[in-house]
Amino acid sequence: MRTLLKLKLAPKISLLVIMIVLVTITLSISSVGYWSIHHMMNNIEKNVLNVVNITKLSPIIIEGMENPTEKGHNIQQFIEATQAACSDIDIMVVADTEGVRYGHTMKDRVGDFFSAEDHANALKYGETYVSTGPGTLGNSMRAFAPIKNNEGTIIGFVMAGSLLTSISKAKLQIIMIMLLFIAFSISLGLIGAFYVSRTIKRSLLNFEPEDIARLYSENKGILATIKEGIIAIDQDGRITLINKRALELLKWKDQDVLGQNIKEVFPQSKLPDVIHTKEPIYDFQYALNGIIVNSNNIPIINQNKVIGGVSSFRDQTEIIMLSEKVTGVHRIVDSLRATTHEFKNKLHIILGYIESGKHEAAVNYISAVSDDIQNNVSHVLNLVKEPTIAALLIGKINRGHELKIRVRLHDDSYFDNQFGMDANNLVVIIGNLIDNALEHLNLVDQNEKIIDVLLLEEEYRIQMRVSDNGLGIEDVSLAFQKGFTTKDSGLGYGLHLVKENVDKYYGHLDVVSLSGKGTTFTVLFDKGGSSVDSGINR
Repeated sequence: MRTLLKLKLAPKISLLVIMIVLVTITLSISSVGYWSIHHMMNNIEKNVLNVVNITKLSPIIIEGMENPTEKGHNIQQFIEATQAACSDIDIMVVADTEGVRYGHTMKDRVGDFFSAEDHANALKYGETYVSTGPGTLGNSMRAFAPIKNNEGTIIGFVMAGSLLTSISKAKLQIIMIMLLFIAFSISLGLIGAFYVSRTIKRSLLNFEPEDIARLYSENKGILATIKEGIIAIDQDGRITLINKRALELLKWKDQDVLGQNIKEVFPQSKLPDVIHTKEPIYDFQYALNGIIVNSNNIPIINQNKVIGGVSSFRDQTEIIMLSEKVTGVHRIVDSLRATTHEFKNKLHIILGYIESGKHEAAVNYISAVSDDIQNNVSHVLNLVKEPTIAALLIGKINRGHELKIRVRLHDDSYFDNQFGMDANNLVVIIGNLIDNALEHLNLVDQNEKIIDVLLLEEEYRIQMRVSDNGLGIEDVSLAFQKGFTTKDSGLGYGLHLVKENVDKYYGHLDVVSLSGKGTTFTVLFDKGGSSVDSGINR
């Protein structure tokens, strides 16, 4: 294990994927093979029992046993015809109570005595049973049944069996097929592991997880140290990062602005223009809360596609004062700005890859250093097969961990989106419900803060439930109104968006809130004409 941890990212991923594929495929195919062999043996046992049960009741057999001189030859004909019709039967014998054969698979053995000794229970007790033993044609699995006349007297027995050599050939064939499937699956696993590791490594710009962690830590340190305000947005204009200095210049109290559109909270920003034109805007000055600030705005571009933008701004008065006191200070500021932008570019390229669908691997790498996070990721991925929703839940669990709030996915959860619902709409619903609970519990002063999430896709409906153990909502009727919020600052759009997306699919939204005990939001989508089916592909 220590050697595995020392490996670089690409070989580590390849090795882990190969191990998972090898164990999973081997166990799966071995289980199927065992079941197939067991099923085959049961079928053979049923076949030989069916044959002897049918044969013992045949009038041809009974009459031939009672009148061997007149109709005895019909028994051999019946045996030959029956065996020809049953492909799994290798041997059949009809004999009287003394063991004299009246019919046999080998015609020349009719009249000889039955050589085995496991027919006694059929003659003595009238039992019908299956046994394994030697015979003149070899070891076989065979069934015995008594032959009774019309008065119920046992007048002989019938035996039908399959040679163990034939059974062994069938078993060997099943095993060979299993081995071929295992070899083929492992080959595909090797190819897939190599491809996945190479793709992930390229998506992370050939950085190792420890390099990403180091870059992130250095970036945080730089953002906290410099005296410039820094704001970063994604391609949709949502604020993804803001440092303390920017909050001070904009006179915002906290970082609740993360995720909000920059046009709504910072109309003067030139970042939307930068994203639209793909051209940087340097040294732009504007009035901000009674001071003049100087800003630099650059787009973040990856493969000719804008994935966001970064703006740095500083009080122009401070710049003038510092330049008067320290010669060449602008060089220091420029250096810091360039370094900051470099780190921001790398960070947002990584974020861009994550947002484009490759974030699951990145999260797995980072979470590998924490057993707790790794368990959470595995738990979510085992229960939620839709990658977008799984990534959302993993992110919320990590966010809760930062806030010292336990976000847990219920063990009964299972979701793979067989109904074909739009993952973006589900993200809005689940994400806002969890965010609402996180923001509420973050303001609550209590020792244990828990959010329970249930996401269950059943045959005819989807059930989503988010519960918290907070203080509850005083007036539930206002919760989904646009603009309603219990926070000191906020737009109050979250629960309103949840209601809109639930109504889009004709779902049912219910909330139960108990003062001092918590709140539970439940969303149901029924598959049946007026619900999920009506909302798909809108």
